Amino acid sequence: MKYDYLNIVGLMTGTSVDGIDISLVQTNGLNLRRLNQNYFYKYSKETKSFLMEMLNEDININLKRKQYLDEFITNEHYLALKDLNIIQMADIIGFHGQTIYHNPTNKISIQLGDPKKLAKIFNKNVVFNFRSKDIEFGGQGAPLAPIYHQYIIEEFNLKLPSCILNIGGVSNLTYWDGNSLIGFDTGPGNALMDNHVSFISNKHFDENGNLASKGTPNKTIIKKILNHEFFNAHPPKSLDKHSFINFYHELIKYNYSDADILATLAELTVDAIATSFRFLPKKVNSMIISGGGCRNTYLINRLKEKLNLKFIDEKQLGIDFDYIESELIAYLSARSIYNLPISFPSTTGVSKPLSGGKVYNFL
Repeated sequence: MKYDYLNIVGLMTGTSVDGIDISLVQTNGLNLRRLNQNYFYKYSKETKSFLMEMLNEDININLKRKQYLDEFITNEHYLALKDLNIIQMADIIGFHGQTIYHNPTNKISIQLGDPKKLAKIFNKNVVFNFRSKDIEFGGQGAPLAPIYHQYIIEEFNLKLPSCILNIGGVSNLTYWDGNSLIGFDTGPGNALMDNHVSFISNKHFDENGNLASKGTPNKTIIKKILNHEFFNAHPPKSLDKHSFINFYHELIKYNYSDADILATLAELTVDAIATSFRFLPKKVNSMIISGGGCRNTYLINRLKEKLNLKFIDEKQLGIDFDYIESELIAYLSARSIYNLPISFPSTTGVSKPLSGGKVYNFL
């Protein structure tokens, strides 16, 4: 089969719900050409507050009004794209949607959005629903990034074995040694820290980890939570943003300062990542850190102290780490169109390498 390059707009909004990452790339699902067409659509304060409230609601409440929420999310993506000339250049739109619930134990992953409506608005075919087929065939539906992370590692000829760590609401790790591709969630990312900052202020995250850097982590509590069965389970494995919210609720019952709470949450993220390296078959030689967490100076410095690795930064590669996930959605869209696998037994636990993503036609 011939894998032609397609102009694809990749759209990604993560559990931080700060806005929509947008990338126009050329990709055939095997290779990718960056066109320096990256955009960020920032949600209004009202939209962000609404979405944060929605994510914290009981899932049953959200499912009752899912049609309304699908339209709301789709409209935000319309607003993000309507004034960008890249939409005229695009052959395909890759639309991940907003994840509101991910429960790998019960084999459920729900993303909001109406791909048919988006396709009709822009007269473009839309690829959506990247996770359901994986779940149908025994996978956890996450993480989906490893196959694109593998491409980046090979594209820049990073010293193997190499890892890419994405610190979003949840942290996920990809390992590639030229033979074995492994992917899994390591534990909480930014979500618990962001929760607390939103609780104590009108901000949504601890910029540069400034407040956490002034606190002292409670190592006894961290050790206790790291005994949870998730951290001792072998990959593949995945989490929901709220998987350890009970730990957070227990933590804030104590008379700790906000700085100590944030330091403890940050150290939990760091320790969960560090201990996850025991599941990797070989010693890692190089590492990229992406996601919102890569902007948290305190968090990254703590990771560097824990991990004796060569860290690769954006300047060395000449790419913007903020848009790896929107590029990923474009890449997965092309692989979906060409029926190339996007998930694997070693990344999601699916029964066999499997393509995914459904194409919704605008006609």
